[in-house]
Amino acid sequence: MDRTHSRRDFMRTLATGAAATLASSELSRARAQSPKWVGIQIGPHSLYDEGIERVLDLLQESAGVNTLLVYSHTYYTADDIRLKRSPGVLATDHGVPVRDIGARDLPYVWVRHHEEYFKATVLRHPPPGKEQEYSDRDLFSELAETVRRRGMKLYARVLEPFRVDTAEVIPNWVQVMTVDVFGRTGEVPCWNHPDYRNWWLATVEDLFKSYELDGFQWGAERVGPLSNLLYRGTIPYCFCPHCRARCRDKGIDVERARQGLRELHDFVQGLLSSEARPVDGVLTTLFRHFFQYPEILAWERQWRESKEELFAQMCGSIKAIVPAADVGRHIDHPGSTFDLLYRAEWSYAEMARTCDFIKPILYHDIAGPRLRYWYLDRLQKTILSELSLEQSTELFYALKGYDRTVEPRLDELGRRGFTPDYVYRETKRCVEAVGGRAKIYAGIGIDIPWNYQERVPSDPENVYRAVMRAFEAGASGVLASREYDEMRLPGLRAFGRAVRESHAVA
Repeated sequence: MDRTHSRRDFMRTLATGAAATLASSELSRARAQSPKWVGIQIGPHSLYDEGIERVLDLLQESAGVNTLLVYSHTYYTADDIRLKRSPGVLATDHGVPVRDIGARDLPYVWVRHHEEYFKATVLRHPPPGKEQEYSDRDLFSELAETVRRRGMKLYARVLEPFRVDTAEVIPNWVQVMTVDVFGRTGEVPCWNHPDYRNWWLATVEDLFKSYELDGFQWGAERVGPLSNLLYRGTIPYCFCPHCRARCRDKGIDVERARQGLRELHDFVQGLLSSEARPVDGVLTTLFRHFFQYPEILAWERQWRESKEELFAQMCGSIKAIVPAADVGRHIDHPGSTFDLLYRAEWSYAEMARTCDFIKPILYHDIAGPRLRYWYLDRLQKTILSELSLEQSTELFYALKGYDRTVEPRLDELGRRGFTPDYVYRETKRCVEAVGGRAKIYAGIGIDIPWNYQERVPSDPENVYRAVMRAFEAGASGVLASREYDEMRLPGLRAFGRAVRESHAVA
């Protein structure tokens, strides 16, 4: 399906949904109580561990929160026990003893799904096991009344479970995986696989027909095949029958795309395994691959379009059920900040066509280590190998328009975060790009650890300034991130102080 047809279907779905019943007067009053949208990301276990009423008291009083974004599914989260996150990253000042996530058996699914919605897919969400903690609780049913009584809003939040070990949890997961250029099963699900698409559509339909939700935030924290290849040397994908048919219908020569990506993979592998450099230079040789095989970029674009089409369909499905639902997307750090290639593939303006809000990750504290170790160090081994790390840092700052006199130097990146000026610049970039067609909820990082092990406590004053700078840049709201169970009270209170002051001048 081409983008024009997909967009037409999406708008038709919205028009159909607009005829549905409007939100209740109680909900409308709750939405009108605060002049700004103030959310927090929180895991279900935190609400049960600390007590729902107790947590809501703390969030409203300390941080001015009026919207809860709660995981409906926890296949892939900061609290994922498979990541073996250290107990030392958890906040210890919430007044409740900290429990080691890695030593617990928590559900992956916190809602009750219904078989009737999943008839068009082989995938199913596993029901909580009787031996798992809180398996007898139905979180969103319990939260709805309490949240509304307080004039708050409740959103479901979910991140795509894209890791290969998800097959251990979700039956038939391997059936929706990608296929690489050599015909082997890949490590991530394919956006074009009908069973994968239908699984997501069934999931959101079930959620919004079964629970009283005000909104939905979806995230898919993976860049495209080309970024993975150029930064890590990952084998290119996807050449499954569905992707081949899609690209063939778009007039793309499948075999030339395959050949071009194989040769590009050989080129990157050569950079990773040898200090020798091509006689014409790395970037010139890289661009030569694109000129010789324009199918490479065309293939990548179709991969990204497939992802965007899926989200548009999810949004349309939700709007048909609850027209007033606030539906948006979480843009992770590579997409909001680091990966210029991935950013170039799909603009914020294009994203705004199919959602109500965009939440860019603007986690200033952790941005330094992430830039250094996730990108600069990796690029040093591949496409920027002709530059020193100092030169790569300067290039990055210049291309992004950051003030290098206030942001960390190379020798500081591993231990120092970015400043609130970074939050301002990226929020402003988003706001200007969407041109009022979507709201921007700036994701403000509080006490995010590095690599799940080391504590990176936030300076409360910088948290305060980051929130203020986000509003100065035109944000419609702010979202305390990454996870509530990591956030210490000084950071939450600084966040709340900025929220209250920004309300006073609104």
